[in-house]
Amino acid sequence: MRTLFIFIGLYQGANGLFMLLAPALWYASIPGVPETGPANLHFIRDIGLAFIAAGVGLSIGAVRQERRTVLIASIFLGGHALLHLAEMLHGTTPSDALRDVVLIALPGLLPLAALTVSGGRTA
Repeated sequence: MRTLFIFIGLYQGANGLFMLLAPALWYASIPGVPETGPANLHFIRDIGLAFIAAGVGLSIGAVRQERRTVLIASIFLGGHALLHLAEMLHGTTPSDALRDVVLIALPGLLPLAALTVSGGRTA
């Protein structure tokens, strides 16, 4: 579990760092994002900070074997994943759905699923 949490934490943290440091480039280079409307660089940076916080929380929780820290870090990621899954119910292309499942839903929900399956253990 620990390796999974650290890997997902690094993935989420790297995405957040990209959003924070280069929001216009992030906006232009992530498939599907430009179709959501005009870029709001401040808002992208705000969300980047949430991804960084979640990634750091997952990593710290994994290293310290603190279930509560992993759980708290997963609130944003899980909510973000569920939002994307709910939006898929309103129609999306198969390629967009696959992208969202692989890049958003799985990394967002895996920590919560892993905690559930492991009985709350982070090791």
